[in-house]
Amino acid sequence: MNKSNLNYERRRGRHVFSALIFCSLFLFSPPIAASLSAHGKELAGGEDKDAGSSVTFRVVAEQSQDPLIGAVVHCEGVANPSVTDIDGRCVVNFRRATERVKVTVSYIGYKTMTKVVVIPADRTVTLQLKDDSKLLDNVTVTAQKRHTSVLQQSSAISQEALEKGGATSLAKLLETVPGVSSISTGNTIAKPVIQGMHSSRILLMNNGVRLESQSWGADHAPELDYTGSSMVEVVKGAECIRYGFGAMGGVVLLNDAPLPYDNKKIKVSGNVNMGYDTNARGFSGSGSVETGYRKFGLRLHGMYTKGGDYHTADYVLNNTGYNTVSLSALAGWQGRKLTATLFTSIYYQRSGIYYASKISDLSQLIKRFEYGRPDPETVKPFSYEIKPPFQQSQHVTLKGELKWNISQNHQLDFTLSFQENLRQEFENRKKAQWSWIPVQDLMLKTYKFDVLWHAKWKLWKMTTDAGLSNTYQTNFNYPGTKQPAFVPNFAALSMGGYFLHKAEFGRLQCALGMRYDFRVLSVNGYSSLSNYTYYDDFKLYSNFTMSFATHYQFSDKWDARANIGWSWRPPDINELYAIGLQDGSYWVVGNKNLASERGYKLVLGTKYRNTWFSIEPSFFFQRINSYIYDHIGTGKDRFHNHPSGKYPKFIYDQDDVKLYGGDIEATVKPVQGLTFVGKGEWMFARNITHDDWLPFMPSDRYGLSATYDLPLTKDHKYRSSLSLSGIYVTKQTRFDPDKDLVPDSPPAYFLLNGTAEFRIGLPQKRELKFMVVGENILNALYKEYTDRFRYYAHERGANFSLRTLFKF
Repeated sequence: MNKSNLNYERRRGRHVFSALIFCSLFLFSPPIAASLSAHGKELAGGEDKDAGSSVTFRVVAEQSQDPLIGAVVHCEGVANPSVTDIDGRCVVNFRRATERVKVTVSYIGYKTMTKVVVIPADRTVTLQLKDDSKLLDNVTVTAQKRHTSVLQQSSAISQEALEKGGATSLAKLLETVPGVSSISTGNTIAKPVIQGMHSSRILLMNNGVRLESQSWGADHAPELDYTGSSMVEVVKGAECIRYGFGAMGGVVLLNDAPLPYDNKKIKVSGNVNMGYDTNARGFSGSGSVETGYRKFGLRLHGMYTKGGDYHTADYVLNNTGYNTVSLSALAGWQGRKLTATLFTSIYYQRSGIYYASKISDLSQLIKRFEYGRPDPETVKPFSYEIKPPFQQSQHVTLKGELKWNISQNHQLDFTLSFQENLRQEFENRKKAQWSWIPVQDLMLKTYKFDVLWHAKWKLWKMTTDAGLSNTYQTNFNYPGTKQPAFVPNFAALSMGGYFLHKAEFGRLQCALGMRYDFRVLSVNGYSSLSNYTYYDDFKLYSNFTMSFATHYQFSDKWDARANIGWSWRPPDINELYAIGLQDGSYWVVGNKNLASERGYKLVLGTKYRNTWFSIEPSFFFQRINSYIYDHIGTGKDRFHNHPSGKYPKFIYDQDDVKLYGGDIEATVKPVQGLTFVGKGEWMFARNITHDDWLPFMPSDRYGLSATYDLPLTKDHKYRSSLSLSGIYVTKQTRFDPDKDLVPDSPPAYFLLNGTAEFRIGLPQKRELKFMVVGENILNALYKEYTDRFRYYAHERGANFSLRTLFKF
């Protein structure tokens, strides 16, 4: 995305409540809408009553001339700084008339400007800021330009938070965002949950490529590396218009910083991040190096993690080690009209699965569920060794992108990508020598081609995005596993077309989108484990979706937004045909008669901020017809007999459901350097068909954190910071005990986390940072309701991560 488009995405519109009225004016009465737009500009840029003592400043980007919203303008002699509005304007009032003034302007991603300006007769001064993806107030950072629009209800995780992650899973890292939790199977397998939605209802976009892998419920972690990203963003609305079917709950965007083009001489920069985790005795390291020369840019990144058995507050869980390797490269060429990039990555992971769920006697299995922890006699000493059961996967991505700036207002983007996902799963078999033969051995290939036309129009600052998307997938099961595949061989073709149109009317911004998709699925496999019954099936799904969004800027300090999206999702291959053991802990049965999910999601949000305080509440309501979920059976169907033991049986079904709730985040900065952040989230998930609660939905959670940033020297060469955060998760009472393996949910719990940092500024814009990151510092013994392994064991105990980061 070029700088002009990024700046344009930052523009603010205004008034959620008047959205329908204003958009009706947009569609049916252009003269009135144009008048309103002009009136909005009067309000934004109008002069003070005392024309001689006020000056209007307009801040724009030097290259694109787009207005910069939220730029901070500080004039000498004026106590409080001003912030630019939707048109990049702000009015500064002086005590007396002045002819020249010293002004300082700062904006994230641009060089800070300080200059003395002469006030012209019309009392309006235009200031142009230069782009700077490297230098912000003499501190070297990576550019963090938001890829989401102001119309979207989104939150971002900063690069500083990503640097502390180390071996932490992406799902656990995203829990810092209000409205986001995780669903997991043990400690090493976790997926993000956005307002109750997870797995294939959440899209993961890695550098513009939709992650395609065997997304089988909560039992497979995302195969991607976030340590090389400059920013991770979470979009909470239904975004099926832009990204295609499946984004019913939201989207997680992992984006790299722009490549360093336009350097007159070759310059190398990068970072190295090394760490050690006390829990699981884990090692982790990542590093990036980038360079650019004239029109060329290059970035290389690598990551490695290794850990052994993790421990809870009371005991060790054996066979829970992990090993991950990731390598990626991004190369690009930027000309006057064309920009071409090539991205490639490989990701390998092996994750052990706690093995103590192998129980052959049903009464002993039920007692184990009630006991909820391992038999002390089965616990062995710590080890890095990973034995069956375990999973290992390898994910390869190759993406080529070409951006063609046809003119100043029109651009074409062509994207071609290929993904190959290899997955093997190993279980403890009756014959020990067979345990090292994978029970599942699959290869999924995905070919994708997208084309996007982006246009800008002068009238009402309109933009139009129109695109076509084509995806072809094949899944192949390698023979020799000595049992039928968990999912069948299949080939799938998906095609879609969409448009998204935006317009601004003064303080109001609106967007309307429509999309049509269809998916063809051809499968063949075996439906029985006993007699190997062969089947050959064909499925066709299609649907029309749309979305409407508004954003209104009441003032420089207060704005609001509303978004409603109609979305859909065809059943996953596992939901239709899966049959077999998952993660050595439960048996899964698919349902080939499942229909597509269809529904809508409404998200309302507002934000107020000033120099020391901000608050952002949001609310959502989601209705889904034919919602697909797995639940335990009844009576004798509740458990499955297998040669290796007895297992609970989960069967896929679908009903009409509704989900509603909200979240809130408040930030207070009482004094310089000290920041308090409070968060809360809650949701309700009802099965409308049976008038009861949906299973495995996250319970309410509340958090409070405090951060103190202290410069140790006047030149800020040495800095330190200390932060503490607490999270309280309530007991889940909104569930049906008759539809669970145990009659009660885990009790509420409290976790205390903390971070201490010490930074040293080095010559030539280098930096050295030492970090101590503590998780569950109080070593609480707890269980998470959404963890499928809570029937067997507790969550991870205290962990302290020692990290060293060097930027050069």
